[in-house]
Amino acid sequence: MRNKMYQSSQFVIGIIEKMMANAITFSGEEHLDKNHPTLFVANHFTRIETFLVPYMLYKKMNFKVRSLADNSIFQGILGDYLSAVGTVSTKDPQRNEKILGDLLTAKENWMIYPEGSMIKSKKILLSDKSFLIENSEGLQNIYTGSAVLALQSELEKSRYFEALNRCEIETLREFRSTYLLDSLEEISYHNTHIIPVNISYNPITKGKNSLLKFVSSHIKSDSTRVKEEIELESNILLNSQLHVHFSAPIDVKAFLLKAKKEYYQKHQHAPNADEILEEAKLELTNTMMSAVYRNIQLNFNHIFALTLEYMKESTFSLHVIKYRMYLNVKELICLETYHLDKSIKKDFYTLLNDEEHLLFESAINRALEENILYKKGDDSYAIDKEVFQNQHTFHSIRIKNIFRVLLNETAILSELHNSIEKQSKKNINQVYEEVFRTIYQQDENAFKHDYNNFYSVFDSKDKEIGKPFILFDAKNSIGCVLSHGYKSAPKEVALLAAYLFLQGINVYAIRLKGHGTMPEDLRDASYQDWSNSFDIGYAALRGVSKKLFVCGFSTGGLVALLKASKVHQRIDGVICINTAISLQDIRVKYIVPTLNVLNNLLSVFHADYDTYESEPEHPEINYKKHYLTSIGELKKLIDITNENLKKVITPTLIIQADKDPIVNPQSANIIYEGIASEYKEKCLIRSDKHVIVLEKEKKEEVFEKIKAFIYLISAQ
Repeated sequence: MRNKMYQSSQFVIGIIEKMMANAITFSGEEHLDKNHPTLFVANHFTRIETFLVPYMLYKKMNFKVRSLADNSIFQGILGDYLSAVGTVSTKDPQRNEKILGDLLTAKENWMIYPEGSMIKSKKILLSDKSFLIENSEGLQNIYTGSAVLALQSELEKSRYFEALNRCEIETLREFRSTYLLDSLEEISYHNTHIIPVNISYNPITKGKNSLLKFVSSHIKSDSTRVKEEIELESNILLNSQLHVHFSAPIDVKAFLLKAKKEYYQKHQHAPNADEILEEAKLELTNTMMSAVYRNIQLNFNHIFALTLEYMKESTFSLHVIKYRMYLNVKELICLETYHLDKSIKKDFYTLLNDEEHLLFESAINRALEENILYKKGDDSYAIDKEVFQNQHTFHSIRIKNIFRVLLNETAILSELHNSIEKQSKKNINQVYEEVFRTIYQQDENAFKHDYNNFYSVFDSKDKEIGKPFILFDAKNSIGCVLSHGYKSAPKEVALLAAYLFLQGINVYAIRLKGHGTMPEDLRDASYQDWSNSFDIGYAALRGVSKKLFVCGFSTGGLVALLKASKVHQRIDGVICINTAISLQDIRVKYIVPTLNVLNNLLSVFHADYDTYESEPEHPEINYKKHYLTSIGELKKLIDITNENLKKVITPTLIIQADKDPIVNPQSANIIYEGIASEYKEKCLIRSDKHVIVLEKEKKEEVFEKIKAFIYLISAQ
């Protein structure tokens, strides 16, 4: 395709591109090779793929691709645009010759959709011999035309070079005329490649939008089919992430040679061109389309739909769906077979932290809207199996049951379905405990990675000091997420954790990101990272605890309070120990010993140094050195916790040493007055130490207070 064809289209496509912003991503780009004439074969779900994907290939990768498109869309402005950029109609009498001419010369690459028209239902089946696809007439054999074109490109290339070697001028002239080649165009010596392409969308939404209103005002139609297409594709343009995956190339000449050899072994004579085409076309079609369908990118909504499909419980809470989804994702990651969207690959534990999760809420709302789910109580749901399995009509299913469309898309992935079905047979308590141990294993691995990454022969402390740890017995019904303080490590709260466990309380002692390794690790951590660290422990214990408490010492108390402000009554109690709620409540010598004026920490941010050292009470656990950036993150955590104190409505225990050398004891009063909890208790401990959870004379008193509070609240 000539450059001017692309350039003339930039205004039109530019508008669409802006609508989708950076919502088009690629994977498998390493399989693209400009030296080889390439036939891309792709699945076909929307009209916009016809022009948008080739355009983005050119713009982002400088890979020129022409496209074959259904004749029905060559109308009006869209038809003019498609013609201008070299797209060819399926009814063009010279379409095959144009495609073959480009592949023979490597002048242009092509994208073809072997399914033919759009597969709105994404219903693909694999019979004994070939793939079956659903179109408006029902199930049909998949077209072999693209495979034939690819095979023909190599057969015709061989015929051309044979004629060239024999100087058959008339044959060469006829050849060039047939494939619309001018006298200067040379036939490529590079083999034709087929690259299977999978195009996926996430999420697929419906409903009114600004673009739908605009298009509807210009296209007047009473057709349900037209309205469905406009609604779905306008929402895709505005709201979806489009992902394009390129599979490993299929060398057509190598495939052809293999097919010829197999034909000879079977028939004991060499095949002619027609015989080899007939012999090879179905196998090549199955090979390339298998790569197309098996390389889908599984996203959040796929996992949601699969989880519902195999759900064994007749009624369940949303909590149950989330934990089953988490376990399903864990299994898929372990399989290492499928391409997973980043929404289910990274930090999927956030689904379990009882905070807002837009993808989950969107999926639930759509399932309720389409009557797949219905409520049976305040937090009790059931699946209407008949509605969920309804395929509707070919043209309406995308609007009426999108989750069935997504399930259809995965139908040929037997290993995927077997894995999900296997997980669904586990009772929910098994699921909760397996998720608990999986999250902890991942957390422990993350610590090992950080520890090894920052390891110093001279300065690193023993690994057991900084490692997060769990104390768990399945018989215990109470759980406690426990956090250490700033510049410290999980070892700081080990005695408290052991005490609570002896009282029948399971404990997850988390490691705040950047701690327990080296100060340089802390330098790169943000307060959001610390909050996320706490969420990991929360997500793990949430499923295995009938009663759940959050507890933090010093800075850990801030993180616990912040968590309580977000989840409200999802937890049973909060315990904060020696927790500063204002930067001015932290004694200066904790940060910079050389400053003589107390409560003047703000001056630190205008200093000429970026690292500071102070002698902690427990140097065998704590960092001596820390960075200005870390102090800044501590300030942010203090500020955001202070802003959200009024949202804490959970029963709260505030413990404070009355002569704390680090935290101003008045901080306990600020917390007490600031939270909105109906039940709140403030306890002053007579001590001039900050780390009272390790103080020989006082730790038992602190531990007893915490135990009494947990027992009191749990009994209510």
